[in-house]
Amino acid sequence: MPVDAPLSHGQLFSWREIERYPDDWMQDANLPIVSDLRGLPLARVENALRVLMARHEPLRTTYHLVDGQPVQRVHETAEPPIERVDRVVRDWEDPEDVKNELCAVPFAMEGGLCWRGQLVTTNGSPVFLALSFSHLILDVWSINHLTDQFGALVADPEAVAELGPSPTELAHEQRTDLWRDRKEASERYWRRTLGDVLADPLPTLPAKVKRDRLEATLHSHRLGGLAALAARKLGVTAPALVMALVAAGLARHTNTGKVAMSLMASNRFAPEHHHVIGTMNQLIPVVATVDPGAPLSEHVKRLHWAGARAYRYSSYDFDRVAVLAAEAAAERGEEPAHDCWVNQLFRCWFNYVQLDRQPSDPVAKTPAELLWTPLAQQYGQPFRVRVSVINGRTSILMLADPTIIPAEGMADMLRTIALGVQVAATDPETSLKDLWNAGHETLAPSLFPAVIPMPE
Repeated sequence: MPVDAPLSHGQLFSWREIERYPDDWMQDANLPIVSDLRGLPLARVENALRVLMARHEPLRTTYHLVDGQPVQRVHETAEPPIERVDRVVRDWEDPEDVKNELCAVPFAMEGGLCWRGQLVTTNGSPVFLALSFSHLILDVWSINHLTDQFGALVADPEAVAELGPSPTELAHEQRTDLWRDRKEASERYWRRTLGDVLADPLPTLPAKVKRDRLEATLHSHRLGGLAALAARKLGVTAPALVMALVAAGLARHTNTGKVAMSLMASNRFAPEHHHVIGTMNQLIPVVATVDPGAPLSEHVKRLHWAGARAYRYSSYDFDRVAVLAAEAAAERGEEPAHDCWVNQLFRCWFNYVQLDRQPSDPVAKTPAELLWTPLAQQYGQPFRVRVSVINGRTSILMLADPTIIPAEGMADMLRTIALGVQVAATDPETSLKDLWNAGHETLAPSLFPAVIPMPE
């Protein structure tokens, strides 16, 4: 008989984040993958799926509300929610089409398993497996580990894997004295930071409320590799370099010297958490001071270390932080505009994720592209940047409320981010103000397109 258990910090954060989505945007919580199964025995594929379900709690977990609070219910056994389809594969875009179709179907937050898939065979022989997971149960890190374990199991049914604590074990530990020091340290960090976070002038939306936004994506095969090269020279990370350029651009376009930038943390810094299969991601705010006269190298290093310090406090009980925020607002004599604390506390956020293990080429010549999303995400934060690296290509997705940053400003920010990466690799002592005022004629077309399209 399954027993209800509280959520871990990562699970609770994902729940609070996803419950604010408008009903017609719930599919945004889905994370898809597709695996090529050609040449593999069907029995090996089916066995690997059964072993993974038995090995990992999230694949057997359902969520429920009890007295208004979310709980997790881990089932001892469950059938893999995978549809079997035997047909001729139309073309090599077929797997991606099926993956996208699965990803477009939202999961109910309560009552059912939070993943599904389709196993396609031809005359009984496996061709591909498409899967869609809700972020309620897994993050990208976990999906990469599951993919590795699936590959090992189809190659060797006896393959074993190094495992971390389960989500229910984490939830239990986070409520014991073993976690007390981290809990108290996180609360101190939040108390120090809440004043600046609540003073952020960027507007916020209540849960499930929609507003027109703009969304542009810069694609470059070179940018990620050049950022990694420049970061090594500066003694920082590529995500920190790009984040520092985003913070500087946001400060410039909103005419402020300070921004509260929220970073997405994987929360897998401790060795025992490297192999956790579950959802661990949480946002943590970093208050960044931007001095236009500072050298680019100094600005990047300052934000790198500010982010590194913030990550120490990035695993926390979100509901407890919401209480602290309400208390801080009351002390300031302020009435919150609404009670969606995810939107209130994280008005501007940044995430950098490497989706595979293929590095980017710092000297790639492929021309960069700038594309506008026809229908941008209409809910949540008024500004966010998500950097993803896959197949050697870096994509910088920027979303903004056009009343804060119009399309021309977004294009300028993305162009200057690309230029900032180039300058960080060649002349990192350039000041921020000189970077903004620099002509862009020296910007390589492999980092940013020469002709900038604008949304219709």
